[in-house]
Amino acid sequence: MNRSSVRIGAASGRGAVGALLVVALVWLGAAGRDVVGVAPAADKAQPGASRFGDDVKFFLEDHCYDCHGDGVTKGNLDLTKLTGDMSTRPLMDRWTTIYDRIARGEMPPKKKPQPKPAEVQTMLGWIKPHLVTADRTRREVVQRRLNREEYNNTIRDLLGIDIDLRRDLPEDQHAGGFDNNGEALAISTELMGSYIEAAQAALDAAIETGPAPKVVTLHSDSYKETEKYIPNNFVRDGDRLVMFTSRNDISYSKISTRDARVPTDGVYRFKFTAASYKSETPVAFCVAASDFAGVGAQTKIIGYYEAGPEPKEFVIEAAPGRRWAIQFFAQGLPSWVRDPGNGEHPGVGVSPIEITGPIYDQWPPKHHTQLFGDVDLAKGAAADAERILRKFMPRAFRRPVTDAEVARYVRLVENATSSGRRFEDGIRLALTGVLCSPNFLYLREDVSPGSTRVSDYELASRLSYFFWSSMPDDELMTLAASGTLHEPDVLDRQVERLLNDPRGERFIDNFTGQWLRLRDIAATTPDRKLYPDFDQLLEYSMVQESQAFFRTLLSENLSIDNLIDSDFAMLNQRLARHYGIDGVVGLAIRKVKLPADSVRGGVLTQGAVLKVTANGTTTSPVIRGVWVMENILGHAPPPPPPNVNGIEPDIRAATTIRERLAAHRNDPSCSACHAKIDPPGFALESFDPVGAYRDNYLQWVPHKEHPEKGWGSVAKAASVDASGELPSGEKFANVRELKKLLLSHREDFTRCMAEKLLTYGLGRELGFADRDAVHAIVKSSMENGDGLRTLVHEIVRSPTFITR
Repeated sequence: MNRSSVRIGAASGRGAVGALLVVALVWLGAAGRDVVGVAPAADKAQPGASRFGDDVKFFLEDHCYDCHGDGVTKGNLDLTKLTGDMSTRPLMDRWTTIYDRIARGEMPPKKKPQPKPAEVQTMLGWIKPHLVTADRTRREVVQRRLNREEYNNTIRDLLGIDIDLRRDLPEDQHAGGFDNNGEALAISTELMGSYIEAAQAALDAAIETGPAPKVVTLHSDSYKETEKYIPNNFVRDGDRLVMFTSRNDISYSKISTRDARVPTDGVYRFKFTAASYKSETPVAFCVAASDFAGVGAQTKIIGYYEAGPEPKEFVIEAAPGRRWAIQFFAQGLPSWVRDPGNGEHPGVGVSPIEITGPIYDQWPPKHHTQLFGDVDLAKGAAADAERILRKFMPRAFRRPVTDAEVARYVRLVENATSSGRRFEDGIRLALTGVLCSPNFLYLREDVSPGSTRVSDYELASRLSYFFWSSMPDDELMTLAASGTLHEPDVLDRQVERLLNDPRGERFIDNFTGQWLRLRDIAATTPDRKLYPDFDQLLEYSMVQESQAFFRTLLSENLSIDNLIDSDFAMLNQRLARHYGIDGVVGLAIRKVKLPADSVRGGVLTQGAVLKVTANGTTTSPVIRGVWVMENILGHAPPPPPPNVNGIEPDIRAATTIRERLAAHRNDPSCSACHAKIDPPGFALESFDPVGAYRDNYLQWVPHKEHPEKGWGSVAKAASVDASGELPSGEKFANVRELKKLLLSHREDFTRCMAEKLLTYGLGRELGFADRDAVHAIVKSSMENGDGLRTLVHEIVRSPTFITR
């Protein structure tokens, strides 16, 4: 029998409203519809422990027992103990490994007598249907909770407010490479408490009562704050204060509006002029908001901009937060210069800043009237509460609601007002209850006896959370109500619409952020001694490159072969300089034709991928090789055996990582996996921890007389050997040749991409029973040009996407 696997903890309230809310939620849950759960599907026979037939037995005896039986257990595998039983996860995993290694020709080993093709097909033909049955039988129907990104986006879109609640929620766990996997999204008492507080904060931002706030105009001139650093760190250029260094960690490399902090929440307009100084080419700068709270200060990036030699007016609208200020950082300049006022050093100057706000198009704002209409919260009654909730709840629950559901929440308002509380308090309580209901927090998919297809309302949520990481809009809900959303032509049109919508950027951001690990770009800080040119602008540009590259393939429907190798890259001036490519000027990322002999092209050699697979000081073929195995070839290697030490870097650069790995591979328990992992990792050794191409490793040589002062110099160490041999026997001399070999196995990569996208789109890990569906997706995609957009369409058209 399929088991419903839904985890939800009882929340402990915080404060009087929280305590009352918990009681209300428990009461609402007991009423029936709000209890998270699914109806069980019809019973299925469990895969039993029946033994396999003689053909399978003879295959194992003739080709497997020499290494995995009769007292020999290489890899801790004794096949004599296996029966046909696949009723547990470990047994399924064991049989899946056996199937894959036989299917790929890895077992029996090449040096052993090989079975006839008919024998192999008989063996695989017995395993496959048993594994499919076992996987389908054990698959759990998991009600997937909204992850942190999805929750924040849904709140913003539902309430029409500009708010970031992510910092108030714990980071989500990952499973299958993504943080939207239902298996990893449990809920705890603490998280439920956080949801209560987040809902209250969201409603605080959505509900506006009283007169419109007064619009003020402030002026800020950083001259007073920076006067003591002039002329050693800043100079005046007319009314502009010029910055010469790119350092975020020291006060004399930035200017700010701390003397004119914004007085309230809301959107403010910041107006100023900027120009480059002693530079004919544009100089970039970053604008960020900060609460300037000392050691624990919070900062959020507003944007990156550039200024040329002619003064340019900038008008930026942002919502920094009450008592926050903005600050300016020069980008792409040295971290230190001597005597900046001598007229030789380039810089960027910013004028005094005019600040106006808060800015509203109307009062009450649109987000308030969208929620309450013309209801006066000071005079509201039960009928008003019903009208508000009847409009709000279907959008929040992403499906129609019953009269009984609406009535339960209306009673919360009535109970509050009858006890002497204001109508506003009561409607806040009811709305908070909606936002903390399992119907909001979970993407419900109710199992209907005799049907495996999700409802059109559930399909609307699958589509919107796949491409927008947020709730369905009115068009999706209207199509769901008409019962036509699942029709192939309708699905195709909706996929196009969702991808073309500005919210489609969330798909690019969240998918690449996890598949390419772009979210980890700032997880390591490169060694400033070895890599002094690395800066914030380069880090920012790396992420922009990877996202723009994926966006280009998706929007132009280019072949996914380009993800392995391409004749173009998405570059700006800073990144082009890092890659040694001439002729690119400016901050904007654009499509650049690569030289014929370039090592760039594709995702393998993008700076962001190379940085997140290094530790900031050294590189490891193992880490980068595992990344290629998992994200390009789709073959996740098993974890290392217990009690096997990792490869420690030689910080003196006396030996290369290849030399240390050679000794490591002599261990029989390590050699099989490292034969697959290490070769692509060796090819990527041509790139240092910040993604620059190298022919030699670098080492830091301390000053002979004053090493204690941190003095020293960078010197070349051993040369890089980027050659390798794949398990197939195919050899390569460098990363260019590795890419060609990977392209010769393009079906493996297409399958890997299909699996990654389908896993992300469904919010669950794929099982053995999904393999035929993935094969059909890959086959159809490759027959239709193998474009990335085509692949996405094939995934949504797949029966797997519209069934449980």
